[in-house]
Amino acid sequence: MLNGLGVTVALSGVGLAGAATIGVLVGSAGASSVRALRMAAIAYVEGVRNIPLLLHIYIWFLGLSALQLPAFACAALGLSIYSGAYAAEIVRGGLLSVSQGQRDAAAALGFGRWRAWRFVVWPQALRVIGPSLAGLSSQLIKDSSLASVIAVGELAYQAASIEADTFRTTEVYAAVTVIYVILEPVAQSPSGTS
Repeated sequence: MLNGLGVTVALSGVGLAGAATIGVLVGSAGASSVRALRMAAIAYVEGVRNIPLLLHIYIWFLGLSALQLPAFACAALGLSIYSGAYAAEIVRGGLLSVSQGQRDAAAALGFGRWRAWRFVVWPQALRVIGPSLAGLSSQLIKDSSLASVIAVGELAYQAASIEADTFRTTEVYAAVTVIYVILEPVAQSPSGTS
């Protein structure tokens, strides 16, 4: 069970890092004043969010089996790409929550466009983005259980293996439930500081 917990935490961490990276890039494009970037961001977000996460995992594992990626990498890619669409909307919303007056004030102080984004827009947007990304990390921990369908040895997979060997369904899944309940506040702890 502890091995499964370690894999769950690692998979969720890799998924969150990938989702945050995608979220920053696509969310910034979605908040851009360049129409082509906004349209590309909308296409990505709408296209990815309308496909269930399980299919994302299957696409990487089965659909692209010629790549011979390890099951953990397929699950991490599926989680990253799927959650990246949600992270992109969080980032876009955070960036757009900074008023145009702040950007105008930065321009009046002689800041160029990139300096204004770096020193004025992003620091203010991060206060809005942080708590929502903490909620996304909590969701990733729960979503990581879907990786069990491609034999990634995370918590749900290990629980099923133990249950198959011992036939102690109630004890095994009660323990898994307690572990997930404990992981929930741990994953959201950064949001408590804002």
